[in-house]
Amino acid sequence: MAQKGSQFRAEANPALRTVCAHCGKSIPTEVGHPHPLDAEDRGVWRETWGLVGMENGSPRVFPTCDECYQAGWRPPGFVH
Repeated sequence: MAQKGSQFRAEANPALRTVCAHCGKSIPTEVGHPHPLDAEDRGVWRETWGLVGMENGSPRVFPTCDECYQAGWRPPGFVH
């Protein structure tokens, strides 16, 4: 069975996925920049944002889906 994409990229490897810290949606661990040599990637938009916030007094990266990011959700302690 043919598979789309590389096994080393999130679209073809479920081990390279995480969940949005706000809504729990499954999102790729890569931020969604198109691969320069892959014609299928033209038009790929960013699906994942790594936002740094605070948890238990320490900085932590919160994976966030594009929908939550665009809606204005930010983790606790987020600083621009």
